[in-house]
Amino acid sequence: MEIICASICYRGFAEDEVVATLENAPAIGYRFMEIHGPITWTVPAVKVFDLPAIQARLKASGMRCAGIYTPCWGGADEKEVDDRARAIAACAGFAEALGADHVTSTGASPRGEPGALERVIGCVRRVLRQVAPQNQVKLTLEPHYGNVLQQAEDFDRVLAAVDDPRVGVCVDTGHFHSAGVDNLAFIRRCGRRIYAVHLKDHKGTVSVGIGRGEIDLAAVVAALEEVGYDRGLTVELEVEDPQNLPRYTQEAYVYLNGLLGQKL
Repeated sequence: MEIICASICYRGFAEDEVVATLENAPAIGYRFMEIHGPITWTVPAVKVFDLPAIQARLKASGMRCAGIYTPCWGGADEKEVDDRARAIAACAGFAEALGADHVTSTGASPRGEPGALERVIGCVRRVLRQVAPQNQVKLTLEPHYGNVLQQAEDFDRVLAAVDDPRVGVCVDTGHFHSAGVDNLAFIRRCGRRIYAVHLKDHKGTVSVGIGRGEIDLAAVVAALEEVGYDRGLTVELEVEDPQNLPRYTQEAYVYLNGLLGQKL
């Protein structure tokens, strides 16, 4: 499993998190990064995404892009669902051009909003119709605490409604922990439909440095190996002390290499 540095690991520490990731993460040892924003968060941002500039920056850094965080799945109405679907499909095209293997996002609506999960499913179906058949980038949905996509049953419904091997799940250990979802049980439940992992550590609902919280990350990695997961582990840090992010990002790299039995 490759260890990926998400640009969120420098959010709040630097003005441009993507540039900061490309400047700092390679010196730690990271070879892969994931674009988490804000250049692909919204429909307007996606419309002006500068693919050649990102390609040039990646080449100069020596890093490779593993994934892109897209606008959220679904929306408040049919127009918003359609607009977001077009933007997500565009991001899948950017990901393919960058050599990335997945895109991901959570739902566009808060938990409890009527019809929200159905609109997520409709959005996924529209994206599938727009992505070129030869594009092998995986389309993944991740949980967020308080989101329409939060519980294991939410993902059961989406995957049952859209039975397409291009669509799967991004496990977010922190958001599942906050929502009281058993990460290990979920990993075993979804197995080979897991196409990405956002690895966080938490104390309660608060994100902390990797290895500093209460999530059993060794057990998470073991469960992923048990189900045959062989894709990336993306380090995500949404901590309340961003001034310490460079140290936490380095600690995460050392910690995860140790869990994976990889020598530095």
